[in-house]
Amino acid sequence: MKLFGPLLLFLSGLVPALMSQDAPDTQVGNFLFKMPTGWNPVEKGDTTIIYAPAPPPGTVTYIALAADNLDGDLQKSFNELWSGFKNSYRILQGGLPAPLHARNGYNAIYTTAVASEPSGTRWTVYVMGAQYKQRIQTVMFMSNVPPGSMLSAYQNVFRQTFLASLSFGDALPGSKVPPVPDAAPVEETPHKLPLGALEGIYAGFGLGAGGHMEIKRLLFNPDGWVVKDVPQEGMIGFDFTAYRNAPDTNRSWVGRYRVNGNQINILWQDYAEDRQVITRNETSLNPGIDVYVPMCRCTGKRFSGKYNWGLNGSGQYIQFSPDGSFIDHQVLDQMLVPNAYYDHPRTQRGAYSIQNQTIIFTFADGQRGMRTFYAPKAQEHGPTFDYIGLGWHMLYEEHHVNEP
Repeated sequence: MKLFGPLLLFLSGLVPALMSQDAPDTQVGNFLFKMPTGWNPVEKGDTTIIYAPAPPPGTVTYIALAADNLDGDLQKSFNELWSGFKNSYRILQGGLPAPLHARNGYNAIYTTAVASEPSGTRWTVYVMGAQYKQRIQTVMFMSNVPPGSMLSAYQNVFRQTFLASLSFGDALPGSKVPPVPDAAPVEETPHKLPLGALEGIYAGFGLGAGGHMEIKRLLFNPDGWVVKDVPQEGMIGFDFTAYRNAPDTNRSWVGRYRVNGNQINILWQDYAEDRQVITRNETSLNPGIDVYVPMCRCTGKRFSGKYNWGLNGSGQYIQFSPDGSFIDHQVLDQMLVPNAYYDHPRTQRGAYSIQNQTIIFTFADGQRGMRTFYAPKAQEHGPTFDYIGLGWHMLYEEHHVNEP
């Protein structure tokens, strides 16, 4: 009984833990849950393994998440899963499957056990299979920490943080997002513009209310027209001429421009006296007060870096990798709206692609979303950007220091 005492406590505390829900802040595929503080998620193929911190020497404790198509029904699929486990481990205690209806809205089958591998190492095990649509979502807790306070602490985190918050759902809606292309977009060949013509997004700073600096965006067309700001949702399919001529477009946002060296004269359409003179710097990446720098189209671009939304300590960022993957930590749920997770944004993973100044996010469960993308053209051939724009929001690379 000395060995199995912690397991019995684990069993007795399991169901009550599933009766209270903490707000999820992380998504992996269709898994929605609160990430335990200090635990480290690692992707290994189709499985996400979340390792416990500070393991005693020679031990490991982790939560493993995976999903597969149902084979018939949940009962049959779970039996196959558990049989596969028992082919590799000898069950010393427990191991009888039981049904579970979680208050968080899902049906599952689970079991707990103490098991031994051929080498003699003993494991405390929890396995659950939950049905979400036509998939079995598998959760496994495993620890070879000997019975004692450390094992109990890990079990409590698993029960009271992870399981108590666990639910299942889809990621962000993908309305208006174009279909997945057959091939990845490739970098566009720059085309020659007429003398004095500009094209695309330029970013600069202007003085806003109270004298505070605010980022400003101008969208230039080679036909001599310019509009203030850019669409939030993306530039794919954007008709510049239709937008500037639309009756509901604010005339003070539409103007004619003329280039004189590095000066740009803009005559806004609300009244003839509303003339603005700004400076362009085609080689700089740093905008200034009334100094505008070009943004790249970045079609086919892959880059890296952790880009913070707000202050560095906010914990809200998107991590981009040059293999085309990303980790979104509590940003896109607040950016791609309407969104049911706006008030409790999640961590999600997926792939990204850029075309026509638009970034398309494809999340792990297949859902998709997009935003207008811009970054300094002066860095378009480098591995990172000092900053990027997603719609009307700016995100700064974690090591970037704004100039005073």
